[in-house]
Amino acid sequence: MRQLLKPKPETIQQQNAALKAKLARADRLIAQLKAETSQLRAQISQLQRRSASPQSTASFRTRSPAAQNRTVITGSETRLKHPQQASSGRSSRAVARRRSTARLRLLLGTLLSFAVGLTITAAFSRQRQQQPVAPIQPSATLQPSSQPQLQASTAAAVLPKQTIDELVYNAQPASLEASPALQAIVDGAVALAASKSLATEPLSITLIDLKANMIAGYQKEKPRYPASVVKLFWLVICEAQLENSILQPDPALSADLTAMIVHSDNDAASRIFDRITQTTSGSQLSGEAYATWLKNRLRMNQFFRAAGYDGLSISQKNYPIYSLKLDGPDGRELQMLDEQQQPIRSLVTSDQAARLMYEIYSGKAISASRSQEMIALLTRDLNPESWKKQPDNSIAGFLGESLPADLRFASKVGMTTKARHEVAFIESKDGKVAYILAVFGADPTYSQNSEILPAISNAVYTQMMERSAHAEGMKKSEG
Repeated sequence: MRQLLKPKPETIQQQNAALKAKLARADRLIAQLKAETSQLRAQISQLQRRSASPQSTASFRTRSPAAQNRTVITGSETRLKHPQQASSGRSSRAVARRRSTARLRLLLGTLLSFAVGLTITAAFSRQRQQQPVAPIQPSATLQPSSQPQLQASTAAAVLPKQTIDELVYNAQPASLEASPALQAIVDGAVALAASKSLATEPLSITLIDLKANMIAGYQKEKPRYPASVVKLFWLVICEAQLENSILQPDPALSADLTAMIVHSDNDAASRIFDRITQTTSGSQLSGEAYATWLKNRLRMNQFFRAAGYDGLSISQKNYPIYSLKLDGPDGRELQMLDEQQQPIRSLVTSDQAARLMYEIYSGKAISASRSQEMIALLTRDLNPESWKKQPDNSIAGFLGESLPADLRFASKVGMTTKARHEVAFIESKDGKVAYILAVFGADPTYSQNSEILPAISNAVYTQMMERSAHAEGMKKSEG
């Protein structure tokens, strides 16, 4: 079963996996064809410059008649080169160059036609596979006062250029005040889970009121396996490396980021993971090779820990990975778990997941423009007519299912046979209510219960709306 999706018939999973693999291969082939096209253009330009250059003719005209009857040595054979023979040779070379140029132009046209065909095919396949994700504009209340829109980086937000070993997360913890009123909402959510015969020990909740900068929670600092919620952290690392030119953008990277965040594809996540860690899965290593590999893997933890994400562990991949035929850690990844006593799986708290979502929506994650790119990937359409048509949607059974369709909503969910998690940004249509809600249910009973997260979400939303209406009424009465 895929890490983030509800159980579906095997045939649908296989069809989706096969289609996504074909699209990724098409993107890589298109990138390769574009590179070859650039090389061919350069060769054509070079041939044209040579053909148009008068240098050889001018040089020949300045020579004396004696110099024109020069001797050309080829191997051990000596022959006299007459001016007429030289002229004939130049003509032959010019014809050859023109023929070469024509052949290159023909090949260039063929490659461009093929690339266009692949692009159209890939776009048509994506359109049939999914509805496009439209980015939303975050509320102005979530942005720094000097930053009206998340469109471009500001000098204060952009990280300085750093090497991969120096790179750390740039956002520092926000100052949030504990709220008894908000805590009552969280306590009600915990009681709701208990009323449905669900144990509360595996449950963690974090709630942040973005309008009041207040926070509340339940077991919100307890590390838990985050399932595919961890991909949100990998996304931020990837954007940081792009910002610092450690990674270069390309079609394959863009396709994998979309597959990892929108569809929670583990194979795409594995490829992203390899690129941001500069490591690969494989057989066991030894000596310096293993030491370097291990350092690169653990560097992911340090990236966030340097910014106050204490105890976070995100240096293990998510499984299964179909393209690698891996159902779990093996080889050097199992070696890391055994020898270094690392957690066998990633560990994240609901507080950390909520904080990261908050920083993305406040434009503080890497830079304003990078935050906007992440927002576009995380945004979900709550219209049932849209998400119900998607067999692998992340709305049914999660926080968004019970919410009004006109809300601004962005999230990352995680689901296994032993967990059902989600961290989400929710904002009312009028912008008066905005909050972050993270719910981790780390037990098979939560995984099997498709009603608990929608129920918690509906209860929290209703009380947050009532809280806002009450505050607005108090202001009017005081006025």
